[in-house]
Amino acid sequence: MVRRFTLLTTILVVVGLLVNVSVKAQGQDEHHLWKGNPLENIVNKTDDVGTVYLYNVGTGKFLNTGSYWGTVVIGFNVGMTTHVQTTTKPNTYTMTGPLVTTEGKYIAFGRQMDTPGPENPINYNRVYVDRGVDWTDSYTHTKHKNGVLEWKIEKTSDGNSNTYYINCNNDEERANMNGKIYLTMASTSNGKTYDIEYPHTPNNNYSKWKFVTKQDLKNAFKDTYASNEAPSDATFLIYDQNFERGNIYVEYWKASDGLKWTYAKNSRGAEIPYIFKPDSKDYTYYVGNGAVSSNYYMAQFAGYTTANVRNVGNNENANGKITQSVKTIKKGWYKVSCNGFYNRGNGSHMVSKLFAKVAGSNATISNVSARLNEFEQEFTYTKQDLLRIYNDDDLAKDKGGKNVRNVTVESPYVKAGKEFDKGRYNNTILVKVPHDGDILNIGIEIQGSTDERDWTCWDNVQLQYCGNNDIVLDENQTSDNYINLQVDPINAGTLILKRTMKPGVWCSLMLPVNLTAGQVKTAFGESVKLSWHPKQHDTIKSRIEFKSVDLNDDDALAIKANELYLIKSDKEPTGIEHEDPYEKQLKDGTWISIPAPYYVINNVSLTQKPSELSNYNDGIIKEVSTSSTTSDIKLQFNGSLIKQTAPVVPAKSYVLGANDGKWHFTQTPYSIMGFRCWIATGTSQTLSKTLHFFFDGVEEDAATAIDGITVNKKSDDELRGTIYSLDGQIIRTEATSLEGLPKGIYIVNHKKYVVK
Repeated sequence: MVRRFTLLTTILVVVGLLVNVSVKAQGQDEHHLWKGNPLENIVNKTDDVGTVYLYNVGTGKFLNTGSYWGTVVIGFNVGMTTHVQTTTKPNTYTMTGPLVTTEGKYIAFGRQMDTPGPENPINYNRVYVDRGVDWTDSYTHTKHKNGVLEWKIEKTSDGNSNTYYINCNNDEERANMNGKIYLTMASTSNGKTYDIEYPHTPNNNYSKWKFVTKQDLKNAFKDTYASNEAPSDATFLIYDQNFERGNIYVEYWKASDGLKWTYAKNSRGAEIPYIFKPDSKDYTYYVGNGAVSSNYYMAQFAGYTTANVRNVGNNENANGKITQSVKTIKKGWYKVSCNGFYNRGNGSHMVSKLFAKVAGSNATISNVSARLNEFEQEFTYTKQDLLRIYNDDDLAKDKGGKNVRNVTVESPYVKAGKEFDKGRYNNTILVKVPHDGDILNIGIEIQGSTDERDWTCWDNVQLQYCGNNDIVLDENQTSDNYINLQVDPINAGTLILKRTMKPGVWCSLMLPVNLTAGQVKTAFGESVKLSWHPKQHDTIKSRIEFKSVDLNDDDALAIKANELYLIKSDKEPTGIEHEDPYEKQLKDGTWISIPAPYYVINNVSLTQKPSELSNYNDGIIKEVSTSSTTSDIKLQFNGSLIKQTAPVVPAKSYVLGANDGKWHFTQTPYSIMGFRCWIATGTSQTLSKTLHFFFDGVEEDAATAIDGITVNKKSDDELRGTIYSLDGQIIRTEATSLEGLPKGIYIVNHKKYVVK
């Protein structure tokens, strides 16, 4: 249940036992003003009008679960589903949330006498979302409910009829919080989260609440979004998107095609609802953190429950799908994302994918899948680690556990959750829903698992609605008219980009649109590499330098429109060759057809006609020469936004090979496809044949598939290091040139050089 704080990758690492939650604003955006609903309209209902999210007027945040045990309330930008029920007492209500544990299902104030651990302050003087069972306390030895379940919900006097105070009466005196207690959100955040406070009198707007319904969230969806506007959060349409401990909606995730699971049982043999059994190879689908009971191990790591498929020696039940069927609201583009990875054991060819498929549709764009990220071995694990139950013996004593060596043994599930908590292993796909109300099947598919250590782990499934607007860019178009017909300075759209690339191979790229780091990673993979701003070195004329683009901040601008970049994709595009194309009708009534495969990127703005640029002519953009370029050499960086059928790339230019990602020096003029770049070197053949390409000051050689050019090295060219013969003998140490060496092939810094 690791929960992320923004739509893409901004992550809060919460100190101590705080649970991380998604902080993408529900509805239109985080500044959306919610009107709220009258209490009488939502009480005793379970439909979209009765399913509510408690919105705090003072902070603009929602009530959700978090903190200790994963069941203490905290303020976040995303709210938990809540239902309100009447009682036999006037103006008195109960509330239930999305969780059910062995302690109950009601939202209640927990007193010191309500817990089996009254010596630990994490167990009382807070509101919990899982109370309501009978309990006999050790103070009075009487049986009562394990919390204050009854709440007063009263209108405020500020003139807003849809604003309420929510309070309860704490009848316990021993813990110094007796009396009327108002549910109140702290005025300042704890990072991205807000603590809940319990004053005896209202604290201005921080004690005021509105009931925002699920229907309100649906009504916030729009067909188009401004270029600076985030998509609508549709995650509330997914049940148990965080795979929380004890979530009553976990069964909305359906296992099929061989995967098996069951709930754990307690010492008396009774089933523990919504807590999965981890310690049997018969059950390959598991949700949890390794613990099954309400111990302090569970409390410590309640924020790190994950969904998992483990082979554990059961090939027959190790492959299949985990699927949830989501009823969409509006037709258009939906973005599906999760944190997740898969790891193959020895000899296995397992592949795990995130998928989103519209029921009843065969269209390529409506049946999308992408491989999850591969595990990068941040930690090790065994089959036995996946199959055991973790308890207080695995938790250090100074954390409330019983480990005699005072060490904590974390389960692989917890370790994976912590990696997700860092923002690692993000996976994203975009899918087109053709009709209002279509069913969208989303989930994870595992294929080819044959080793006991095969493991797929995921969490934090999110859904965003991106509107119904679209933009197409096609490398095969020979005119820029189709681009001009799509320019919109106000509204953004989902981009369908036809630019042929091979994953893992460097390609040149120039686009007429800006892209953020998050958009780049959405389209081209979480491990995509991007470089830009090529220029000639100030003093070493044979060196061309590229600078890596930092992709850590998802909201930062990564690709600037109409500038030259190099990109190494880490993700296959959507669709396969010869599948149905994507079609769009332009403003003039004509249609354009984009052949599969293509890349899909949400919330892209096309705000300017390329022809309005001063350095643009017939589809080609020519950058000005850098200041270090001498007048007789004239290096120039160029790119084309359209397919050029004429040989516009002059001889003695450098272009990147489509298949090998290496720089090739042209001997004759070339034509070129759209969205590609080249470096023209002028007429000096001596210089042009000895150019070297550096990324962040490091020369890329054949091993990294960016340069790989065998050259005739002259004495005035830069060279530093030891020179070796092909058989490994040292020819010259601390060399600065190849001058004076006989004809032959030499190795310098893992690169081959030919002396002719």
